[in-house]
Amino acid sequence: MKTQAKDLTDSDFIELIIRGASRLTPGCVQKLVSELPEVRNRFNRLNEAGRPDAERQFAFLSEVLEHVWTDKYHQMPYGAALEAAFAISYFVREGDVIPDTLGAIGFIDDIAVAQIVLLRNEVAYRKFSDITNIPLANISLGTDI
Repeated sequence: MKTQAKDLTDSDFIELIIRGASRLTPGCVQKLVSELPEVRNRFNRLNEAGRPDAERQFAFLSEVLEHVWTDKYHQMPYGAALEAAFAISYFVREGDVIPDTLGAIGFIDDIAVAQIVLLRNEVAYRKFSDITNIPLANISLGTDI
């Protein structure tokens, strides 16, 4: 019996992001923040896979996360901060939609999550960028997918 693969849509990813972000506890986020130096080193795998824009996008989201959770930035809407945390946690987790062990193809879902999070929270992230002078990563869909 054959099964058909389901094509993932933007709304599927949005649902994944909202659900995933809502399940993050303060303890989970604090642990992720404490691991950011190691996690940031893993972002270079995106560049090595030919996805330099994605590396910059994840680096930006990690700056958002660090600044909010270490009380360096207080103006971020809580949902936007949680979605940044979810995007990073999705990148580092072992079991995601497309296994990262597949090389460049394995990062497609991680990149989609990051880009959708950036688009959904563009206004808040632009304000963060303006205030902190941390450049906002290119957030156009299609650049890396």
